[in-house]
Amino acid sequence: MTVLGVALRYLRGRRVATTLSAVSIALGVSLVLASVLLSRGIEKAFVEGATDYSLIVGAKGSATQLVLSVVFRMDTATPNILRATYDRLASDPRVDVAVPVALGDAYQGFRYVATSPAYFATFPWRRKSFTVTEGRFFRPDTPEDPGYEVVLGAEAARRTGLRLGDRFSEGEEMAEFPLRVAGILRPTRSADDRAIFLSLPSFWGMNEVARKMQMKPLTAVLVRPKRMSDLPALHRQLNISQETQAVFPSAVLLGIFNLLGLAEEILGLILAIVAIVVGLYLFVSMYSATLERTREIATMRALGARRATILAIVLLESCVVTLVGGCAGVVLGHGVAYAGAQLLAVRAGVTADPFAIGVLQPLVVAGVVLLGALAGLLPALSAYRVDVEANLAPLS
Repeated sequence: MTVLGVALRYLRGRRVATTLSAVSIALGVSLVLASVLLSRGIEKAFVEGATDYSLIVGAKGSATQLVLSVVFRMDTATPNILRATYDRLASDPRVDVAVPVALGDAYQGFRYVATSPAYFATFPWRRKSFTVTEGRFFRPDTPEDPGYEVVLGAEAARRTGLRLGDRFSEGEEMAEFPLRVAGILRPTRSADDRAIFLSLPSFWGMNEVARKMQMKPLTAVLVRPKRMSDLPALHRQLNISQETQAVFPSAVLLGIFNLLGLAEEILGLILAIVAIVVGLYLFVSMYSATLERTREIATMRALGARRATILAIVLLESCVVTLVGGCAGVVLGHGVAYAGAQLLAVRAGVTADPFAIGVLQPLVVAGVVLLGALAGLLPALSAYRVDVEANLAPLS
């Protein structure tokens, strides 16, 4: 029988202990893998979902709240600004593109985002592109003749069950202004997948307060200057104003990443403790198993087995247990990451990829096997030094 065959036979003889060791390793690996996948997924979602616009102009208040609400739809909207702010920016010779945005209520948890067709336009500097899988974008309309057409984000369409041509409204008070689905967007892996887009005139027509206002309200304006050298002056001018603030989205994202970095450090400490606990459990299991079979080891030595063979058998047992537990942990970790990603998508609108495959998985398995080898080294050395004569003496 080969060395591996002997090791597997010993493991089968201790099914309960072997199973518990493999399960504990699988749980530890799944926790590590799921944590890394979700943290990377959250960071990637923030980067990919970030706006391509240089400035976000909104009402005075929290810069973080403005970016999270307008770009990621993760916070309550800031107070409104007047459309006159957008008109001034749109006519400013330093501004290349100005896109108005108004955030409204929600339909089945999916936020209404009122904007202009320029929001979906393709520019050379844009990383994100918008195309429809069905239908078309809403048509330009006027406050005197709103079209009440909407374009659904991919996730909003999937979860609400709305299809092309469907009419819907939120509550009885909105039944007078039903919206019609004009198109459904392709997935963008961003917060736009969870939005319901409509024109600003349609939004103002739905909103009772906005209908009565002479100057129509907006939540923010997305701004891209013609030259980056004009950006500091625009930023300063808009912040000096008593009504508005101008925010660099990249600066807010940097602050968010700093918070995520602190959370990752704490998480890394917890995962290190988990690894130590799993390693100690495996060590105790292997050491106690070695002590229980010293007589068997002595018998094998008396029958001609070399010390190196005994050492290899014990090390192989430890490595096999960790390999099985590590592989099971990778599968379980992806399952936990999938559940976490679904929860994040529902609660926060952050889309993470729970099935990202790369060098992480083999590195985790290799690290676990190495940990198993280290945990089994002392029991293996103990088996290596078993005294044949003392352990083969009569028991009575």
